[in-house]
Order: sequence, then structure tokens, then C-alpha cells
Amino acid sequence: MAALKQIEHTEVDKILAAIADDGACIALNVLSHELCDALIGDFQSHLDALDWGTDELGYRDNFYGEQTKRLHGLFSKSSRMAEVLTNPLFISLAERMFVDSGLANDVRLSNTELMVLNKDQDVQEFHTDAASWHHVQHLEKSSGKEILISANCALTDFTETNGATRVVPGSHLWPEARAPEADEICLAVMPKGSALMYTGNALHSGGANGEDAARFGLYLGYIVSWLRPIENQLVTNHPADVLALPERAQRLLDVSPGGFTVFA
Repeated sequence: MAALKQIEHTEVDKILAAIADDGACIALNVLSHELCDALIGDFQSHLDALDWGTDELGYRDNFYGEQTKRLHGLFSKSSRMAEVLTNPLFISLAERMFVDSGLANDVRLSNTELMVLNKDQDVQEFHTDAASWHHVQHLEKSSGKEILISANCALTDFTETNGATRVVPGSHLWPEARAPEADEICLAVMPKGSALMYTGNALHSGGANGEDAARFGLYLGYIVSWLRPIENQLVTNHPADVLALPERAQRLLDVSPGGFTVFA
């Protein structure tokens, strides 16, 4: 059975090596338990306003889950999101993968999403997140490059029975049409406060929740600065909330004093 490496969040070199080998790894102790609980508290009233199988953006099909709730515009829902966005591990990984490699001049946030899996949510189909930019994904992958690094933060424990993300280690190097065999799939079982770090070319999917309690995951995707983000933060959030963020957070959200980014 395949398995992901679990590495302390301070061991950035080891995490980068694991991502290069497997396309994914679990970083431990990224967020404090207190921060995880506070984030859930900030989001709870917004979750309560949604039915299962719905989200605020209006699009929905089986891929997104009939027993799943998804929130966007998270910077207007929690002042703590700036701390998560600028987490040193996330920024370091993105900068070393994209900037230090010469692929881009800077890093941008593609999107954030709170994903809450309820009891009886079934598994999601396997996919790659970089497929949102499929043409660029294909071009860069052919030269061994990644355009996206994702963090799925466990705000609650991810277990074998509550919907831990399914991941296929090594699939970031596969041909596009290859499907995983059962013994090539692993579950990203990890304690609260950990983060599943994975590349845009790694095959993965949401797991199945058979427990009574919901599973809370907070997603952040970091991209090369010359790509268009999936989420326009000045639309999904209140603009005043975005403009009140620290300068580094604003730059990640593609806000600049001139109103647009000049250098990619």
C-alpha cells in the first residue's frame, strides 16, 4: 500500500524533496489547534446558512459533493486568514518551486476554499488541480515544471473513515491518461493542524466520510504569478477587507498600489 511521508513543518528541504519524489507529503504542526478551532468558529455561521450540497458561488454537480459545503471569500469571513495565507512554510515552498527555479518572478494565490465533508459523502473522482490551466499544465509538465502548489489544512483530524483525501504518490510524473491501481492510492491521514502539500499534477480526490462528525479542510492554492487566479478575491470578498490586509497578503491576492501587477 502506498503511503505519504509525514515531515515536521520546519523541515522545508525534506518537504521539498518528498514533493519532488511523490508529488505530495504531509507537513506536521503547521497550524496550532487554537487557530484551527478559531477558524471553524469564524466560518460556522456562514456554514449554517448553507444547505449540504451547496456553496455560495452557485455552481454545483456531483464532483463537488452532495454532502459537502464549500465556502469562498474567506478573507471577509475571518481576520485569521491572513495568518494562514502568509504561513512561512507555504510561502517558502511556493517561492522555491516557482521563483528560485526561474519559472516566475513572484507567487500569487489562486483560491481559497473551506471544504466540509458531512456523513455519507462518497469519494470524489480523481483529478489534478493544475488542469484548471490545462494548456499551460501540459507545456510546463513536459519540461518537468509545476505551476501550482496546494495546501489542504486539516482543521479537524483527517482519518481513514471521515474523508481523508485520497492521493496517488508519484502520479505527478505519470502520463495524463494513466489511472491509478488500488494499491497505488493512499489516504492522507493526518492530525489536526497538519497540511497536505501537493503539486498541481498530483492525482487526488476527496475521501468518503462514514462518521457522524463533519471533516473540515481549508484549501489554499499558490500559483506562478503569470497565471490568472481561479478566485477573484476583490469579488468574493468585500474589497475593503482585502485592502486592509498586510502588504504581503495583498500582493499574494494580486493587489498592488497601481491597481494591477506589472511584473509577473
